[in-house]
Amino acid sequence: MQKELLSAYLDGEYQNDHLLDSLCQDEELQQAWNHYHLVRTVVRQETTVLLGTDFTAKMATLIDAEPAPHFAAQATVAQPTPAEVEKLPFMQKLKGLFAPLTQVAVAATVCLVAVFGVQNYLQSDNGVQVADNPVLQTLPFTNNIQQVSYNAPSQDVPTQAQLEQQSKRINMMLQNYELQRRSHTQPLSAAASHE
Repeated sequence: MQKELLSAYLDGEYQNDHLLDSLCQDEELQQAWNHYHLVRTVVRQETTVLLGTDFTAKMATLIDAEPAPHFAAQATVAQPTPAEVEKLPFMQKLKGLFAPLTQVAVAATVCLVAVFGVQNYLQSDNGVQVADNPVLQTLPFTNNIQQVSYNAPSQDVPTQAQLEQQSKRINMMLQNYELQRRSHTQPLSAAASHE
């Protein structure tokens, strides 16, 4: 009866905790369990290698029979001292690589501290800026924006005489336009009155 229930349990047709308890305690049911699993594996062709029911016991005896490795000889190897490590070529290359990176890191840290320090210095307790000048002055002291090019002329700022001459030319052009407009509107108004 127990073996029939065990077979049904393996097929997923029967669920009972009492059967599991008796399987853990009964040696004959355990052998039947192993036999049924072996039959299922062969029928389903799940593997080509059959290890047998006593595989774990054989493996345990083989492991116990194997001689223990000797770690005493390997443990006596001394580690190199820091002075010996510094003389290694790998450490020389590593030191050559990290020296510039360390310099960049220090420079970036100084810049970061300077920026945050200026920002905190310029702010009062309530967050309003105290300084009148901006932190970064973008205009030169002459308040003239200069082009950043070697090909640009050095002085593009017109003189006072050039400004007056330009103003006179604009006024003359406006007067000429006004005269032309009047002269063209008078013949049109005369022609409209004759019709």
